[in-house]
Order: sequence, then structure tokens, then C-alpha cells
Amino acid sequence: MTVKTLAATVVSASVLVVGLLVVAPPVLADDAAAVDHLLDPDTVHPATADQFRAVLEHHRGKVVVVNYWATWCIPCLQELPELDLLRERYADRGLVVLAVSMDDPEKLEDRVRPFFAKRAPGLVSYLATAGENSVDFVMSFDPEWPGALPTTMFFDRGGELTNVHLGRMLYAEFEEAVLELLEVGGGS
Repeated sequence: MTVKTLAATVVSASVLVVGLLVVAPPVLADDAAAVDHLLDPDTVHPATADQFRAVLEHHRGKVVVVNYWATWCIPCLQELPELDLLRERYADRGLVVLAVSMDDPEKLEDRVRPFFAKRAPGLVSYLATAGENSVDFVMSFDPEWPGALPTTMFFDRGGELTNVHLGRMLYAEFEEAVLELLEVGGGS
């Protein structure tokens, strides 16, 4: 390769990079706007796996507990108040608790939202939906998920999935798992 060819290649690459930088901010802004309403929802909101991944990224630096639940799952319903208490006790130390409903999207208005508002009003919940089935939603975070509900996933402050618990957990088990992660990363 000659110096002239190398210089032409560098100039072409520079023009491409500058062009991408000019185009990228609006795309990123659109992505951010698409999840802004999901960052602190006042009710259960439908979310795709990609949108939920953006929510998790937003909480990077905190310990995040994600609980997959459904209105028809008795053990799930038993966990919701305990998860709400866990959030209340440890939020100031950097804990975020998020719930994801696996209910049918058609039940969002008449069943899921009213039910969740009554059972765990302090928690933030989403509905696994928007063009994908709920199984694919969960499997995008844990490809080996066998389909059990409730399922609880624990993410460390770096956003890494550290533990997946299948089935009902007691408050003491939630607390033990969370305290271990909170202590690893220090304070809030």
C-alpha cells in the first residue's frame, strides 16, 4: 500500500466516523425517549426485552433484583409484599427491585394493573410484551430458564447477572442474597 493510498483510506475513514457521529445522537435520543417512561413508571408498563435491558442499564451502579411473576401464580403473590419490604429497607443502600409480569398482555388493564397496585404499590413492574412472548423475554436474560414462576434474578452493581433463583423465596433468602451483593460493591 502506498502512502497516497493509505492517506486516502484514512481520510475516507475519518469522513465515515464524522458522518456517524452526526447521525448517532438523534438515534440515541430516540432510544432514550423510548424508555424514559419506563424508568420511573406510575403503573405497570409493557416493555420489550430490549427496553427492559435499557432500564437495567439505567440502574447500573446499583444492585438490581428482577422478579418474574404472574397474577395466577400463588407463590408469586406471596413474594410481592416481601419484595416491597426488601426495596423499602435497602433502597438507600443502592437496591432496586423490579417486577416483570408474565401475564397475557390483553389482561393488562383489567387484571394486571389493578392487581399489582393493590399487592405491591411501592414496587415498579413491567409487562413482558411488545411483539415477543414472555418466555422469549426471560430467556433473553437467562437462556437456560426452564419456565418456572416465580423466578428471581440478581444483578450486581456492574449489571452482571449473578444468580437466578427458581421458585418461591422467603424474605430471609431475599435479604441474604441482596446483602451479599450490596456489601461487595460498598454503599450506595
